[in-house]
Amino acid sequence: MKTDSSKIINCDMCLHTSENRKIIDYNGKKLRTECINSLKFPRDFEKMKKEVKEILKSSSQKSNKKYDCIMALSGGKDSVVALYLIKEELKLKPLCVTVDNNYLAREALENCYNITRYLNVDWVVLNRDYTKLFKMTIGKGESPCRSCSEFNMREIWKFAKDMNIDKIVTGHELPFGTTAIRNMKSGIMMIRLLAAYRLTEEDRYKILKKLPWTKPNLGGYTTNCLVLGPALKKFHEKHGFSFEFDRISAMVRYGLMDREKAIDALKCPEVPEEVYDELKKRGLDLKSNE
Repeated sequence: MKTDSSKIINCDMCLHTSENRKIIDYNGKKLRTECINSLKFPRDFEKMKKEVKEILKSSSQKSNKKYDCIMALSGGKDSVVALYLIKEELKLKPLCVTVDNNYLAREALENCYNITRYLNVDWVVLNRDYTKLFKMTIGKGESPCRSCSEFNMREIWKFAKDMNIDKIVTGHELPFGTTAIRNMKSGIMMIRLLAAYRLTEEDRYKILKKLPWTKPNLGGYTTNCLVLGPALKKFHEKHGFSFEFDRISAMVRYGLMDREKAIDALKCPEVPEEVYDELKKRGLDLKSNE
């Protein structure tokens, strides 16, 4: 039974509709619950930036420390921009840590190499293999990204603990509610730097133009991961929408992406055949059941 399109209500702040979320009348606007909460509890981005700067600067004042923080560096555009801000604007001494889960693109690792040398910062690679994780999640028609991110952060947290470094900076662009800081176990903090800086895509690419960074052609919007494009395509073909819908909607809600570009980002991606070939070489055949 098809939904009458004339009865579908669009949220005035994000991309959701009454087809998949409850839309409520609020102060003359049609909004979903998360959008109403964002108005009731607005994000003060200047306050977030000030908090982040104060916390990170407190590390730099400890002169006996070789590193002020760990920078979780994937070679993608967001983490590279975050590293640039840490080094060039905040004048901190980061230790860059990359979790190579066996499916980072060669270009992403080359970008890590080139950027860390250009900015004169130390870089460590933790070699792991998430083949089983990706086979399980993608095989079930699920997003592999949340589990991959959790695995990566666990590895970086363990490394930070061993190195006695109590701050981990990431390139995530969305805050934890109204803050860019989250307390982890053992007194370690995770800091979503770009959430505090509120940079648009255009802002980030302006910074990237200053750096020896090359954008790879991986399918979809990813700039580091071989898995994401094929996983998005497989999910879209099975379910008819992107598993990134909520994240992209949040980007629109906070003014980090305009609606037109957001809708374009949610389309089923075109993935180069070479990406599938490379995945198969590394142990992940995503075309065997087609």
